[in-house]
Amino acid sequence: MRESPFYEIVLQRGIEQGMAQGIEQGETRAKQAALLKLLQHKFPSVPETMITQIQAIQDPAQLDAIFEKSLTAETLEDIDILLG
Repeated sequence: MRESPFYEIVLQRGIEQGMAQGIEQGETRAKQAALLKLLQHKFPSVPETMITQIQAIQDPAQLDAIFEKSLTAETLEDIDILLG
């Protein structure tokens, strides 16, 4: 069975899916880290609860939106509203 063309196709698709998921997870983690770094630079005392909330976000678009808002936010409350 290991030498069948079907097995090779299934194996290749599985590898490709795993790689794509790994890339997505890496992108999400990088966005989370960049957002946290920005917030900690602007607001030296970011609450642990906010850090945990950001680390739980898996949607790259949501992380982008929060990052963009963070650039102009004057308080952590401006960001906390987005984390709701």
